[in-house]
Amino acid sequence: MCCGETETFDLPAEVIEAIAHYRRLRAERGGDWGDERVEFSRWAGFPYVGEVFEVYARTGNLAAALREVVARDVLPGVVVIAEQGVTVGPLRAALPGTPVPVHVVTFDAAGGVDLATVEVDGAEPVIDLGGRRVAAVRPVPAATVRLTAPQCVRWSVTDADGTAWFPPGVPRKWDYHGRPFFHGHDVTVAVPAGEVRVGCARGLGFGRTETAVRVDAGGTAEVAGDPPLLFDPPASGWYGGDLHVHLNYSGDLVCTPEDAARMQRGEGLHLLNLVAGNFTTSMVYDRDLFERTAGTDLPWSGPGIVARAGVEFRNDLLGHVHALGPSGPPTRYQTGHERSEHPDDWPPNRDACAELQSLGATVGYAHPVWTEFPVDGSTERFFANPRSVEARELVADAALGVVDSIDVISPFDHDGAVFLYHRLLSCGLRLAATAGTDCFLSFSRMPGPSNPPGWGRVYAHLDGAELSVAAFQDAIRAGRTVVTNGPWLTLDVDGAGPGAVLDRTAGAVLAVRATVTGPGATTVALVGPEGVLASSEVNGDGGEVRADLALDGPTWIAATARGEEHPDVLDYRAFAHTSPVYVDVAGARVARAADARWCLDLLDTLEAFVAEHGHFAPETREERLGDLRAVLDEARGFYRAIA
Repeated sequence: MCCGETETFDLPAEVIEAIAHYRRLRAERGGDWGDERVEFSRWAGFPYVGEVFEVYARTGNLAAALREVVARDVLPGVVVIAEQGVTVGPLRAALPGTPVPVHVVTFDAAGGVDLATVEVDGAEPVIDLGGRRVAAVRPVPAATVRLTAPQCVRWSVTDADGTAWFPPGVPRKWDYHGRPFFHGHDVTVAVPAGEVRVGCARGLGFGRTETAVRVDAGGTAEVAGDPPLLFDPPASGWYGGDLHVHLNYSGDLVCTPEDAARMQRGEGLHLLNLVAGNFTTSMVYDRDLFERTAGTDLPWSGPGIVARAGVEFRNDLLGHVHALGPSGPPTRYQTGHERSEHPDDWPPNRDACAELQSLGATVGYAHPVWTEFPVDGSTERFFANPRSVEARELVADAALGVVDSIDVISPFDHDGAVFLYHRLLSCGLRLAATAGTDCFLSFSRMPGPSNPPGWGRVYAHLDGAELSVAAFQDAIRAGRTVVTNGPWLTLDVDGAGPGAVLDRTAGAVLAVRATVTGPGATTVALVGPEGVLASSEVNGDGGEVRADLALDGPTWIAATARGEEHPDVLDYRAFAHTSPVYVDVAGARVARAADARWCLDLLDTLEAFVAEHGHFAPETREERLGDLRAVLDEARGFYRAIA
């Protein structure tokens, strides 16, 4: 069915009721409808949330951050109520019958802050603020734009003031660069008369077009969009997936499977893994969707597109993992959250990963590193915040074989993830590079989480198989993957690509080549256990690097591409990384003592870290802490054999 049409899937009754329940919670509680204590969720729809959280990260005081941002400038579409009175930002245009959001920020005398979002119709532009009538929008005459494309695409419609306009029935969302977007192939949008700008894009592999049109009051302007194809991975057997997307995760929206289907089609995303997961309590968002459909494709799957409901297992001390394709629900969805039914940091993540693998899932550690490692490789930053996102148990679980991949592209630091990934590869571990964006479809504005799904992707080579979850899993397990947030990267080592295992003799010479094309890349490099093997600068049309590498022992070789911020890259900079080609010598795989010692030091730090910061009931503390120590000791055996 075309994504521009209204569609309703035949979903289980429990899923339909869960969505209705979420809507009731949101009406009662606002943006943090899943918890009532997750402060940043309440601000998911605020137009200047990115600026606010930049200041909040520095000060740790949300009210102070808001005051600072509000004091910088008069904010369009915002009303501020403070001790000195009411301040109204520049009035945004509003049409009769098409309400627009107005954000009311209230500072109280005690230093607190609150946010309310009011939908204001152009036919009734005044709102009541405690008995004071305030004009909140500017009524303007209406016009219409009709947007058409050969396939479902991502649209952006703004007026001369920069105000965003959307068709009815779609989530209002903004991307990393602050651009509004929605998806469709034949849609009509009510807009103010005058000049309107229309953007049209379609995810990775496609360019972006911009069109300006003038439309008279009561008139209609037609805009045809067809984003240009920049590169075509499926033509050579590569299919892109996003392994970590949340349909609902609190926020200012409640999204439906139909919304997810429209976004997936509009982004040209071949595989979508919608993960159920908790936040801080026992509530597991979209649990009903997962448990009622586990092991089966979601209704909109078909030729060239597949979607599944998967799961994210969360422990904020040890790390989070996502699972693609489990046949059923796990015993636990989380551990270590004090307000959940499993408050202890037990059992170790190893047990959760092993269980998910036993259910047929591929398992990957999500958003593994918050910030990059220092040049000396010290781990202080990795352990700086006890309850965070770092993949701290990954070093153990990879050695024990219960992990299939690591997200090299995620919402957090790519270089930190690469550093950790390379340490494991250099110990002879064969993990695939994957990507999970951790998008929250239910957030309208939040740099990163409110992006469209698939802004970062893992491309899997399906080795001639038809697109399916099983074929994608096979590719991950075999390491036939490339991750990117924009540029397309290839690797060739003596005719072999990512995931291949070559067996050569010492002194053999390998012909290696990497190519890059697409937006943002400025350098392309070949990398291995010792770092960069060869690199080359590239221009906007792409480029390549070649090298003849003489073997002095077992190794692995991967390719990377890096660049700066780019309007077509919905991230802080362009980046891509292949899984490696593994080169054994006389049957022996790479095993670097220095990297094994680094992993051993990390495991020692982790053991002390959990003893200090772990959540354990007093009566079972030693026993449960001992279970983790047993996991770490088993992993130590692996690394000691190398070191």
